[in-house]
Amino acid sequence: MRRVFPFVLAVLSTVSGIVAVAAPAKAAESADACVNMRTAELASGLAFDVQNTCEKRLSCALTWTLTCENASGKATSKSKQEARFLISSSDTHHTTGSAASCKDGWKIDDVSWDCAPAAR
Repeated sequence: MRRVFPFVLAVLSTVSGIVAVAAPAKAAESADACVNMRTAELASGLAFDVQNTCEKRLSCALTWTLTCENASGKATSKSKQEARFLISSSDTHHTTGSAASCKDGWKIDDVSWDCAPAAR
């Protein structure tokens, strides 16, 4: 089974440059500055660990594109996926980008995230 996610590591290795969608720019920039993300490849997807080093609870959205491929590497389907979650101060949230629906190969790319202070 072929697993490809070259763009994921490049995107996740930097914390800056993410555009805020759900909150005013200043609030989102301050939240993004204290969020760290780590990924790990699994047999059928990617594990995402989002760490909040802020002193406030955050509301986050993590998005990615899953592309299923046939045995020769040709794309057979493509879908946008999303995980939304709250993460407490100084906590880590774990979520998985599953590729279980793919029969042969897969890739996960176009990964982006946005975090902003959570409404009380």
